[in-house]
Amino acid sequence: MALLVLPALLRRSWVTPFRLTAAAAALGVGSTASFATGHLVAGALLYELRFFVDCLDGKLARLRGTSSPRGAFFDFACDVVLIGATVAALGWHLVERRGVPLALPLIVLVLALVTLWFVLFDSTVPRPAGSPGRGGGRSRVGTFLASRRLASAPWTIEAETLLLFLAPLTGSIGLIHGVMAVVATYYALSSARLAAIIYRRLPAGPDPG
Repeated sequence: MALLVLPALLRRSWVTPFRLTAAAAALGVGSTASFATGHLVAGALLYELRFFVDCLDGKLARLRGTSSPRGAFFDFACDVVLIGATVAALGWHLVERRGVPLALPLIVLVLALVTLWFVLFDSTVPRPAGSPGRGGGRSRVGTFLASRRLASAPWTIEAETLLLFLAPLTGSIGLIHGVMAVVATYYALSSARLAAIIYRRLPAGPDPG
């Protein structure tokens, strides 16, 4: 969908990557407010619209040759803050208005922020020459999936879409609570995997002994 919109955006000079990031941030604030006030469907729709707009800024910057470390930082900072805030708002509504125990929403929020921090830190760690990306070399299955633009494991985007878009659309508190448990498990496993990958990639350094 984003690829269909990009040609129209390229022809409009007033549409800049920074403004797209800011627009996505505004939609994220709206989604957070909607979840906090119990408007789950509105929050879900605004979150998905935020995600769609957020997919455009980096692509537009690359096409125009205006990518920059500052732009990437602003984009990722908005993602971390707004995803964390949206998860917190949904969790607050479940705890304060629907009587859901605090433990699980809090665990999901903490694990989401930890995972996003690992993703950011991973992007700063130099990769070995010839490495195709996160996790090192690919197996035959990984190469096959990559050739079809598929991942061998879900990314945080899939977890967030499940928790902040698909589950709230149903309006079922029981389903949202169950999805939270699934997403918490995913974040825990993803954080452990990323931590192991980063640790192996970092130089050993001098022996402290």
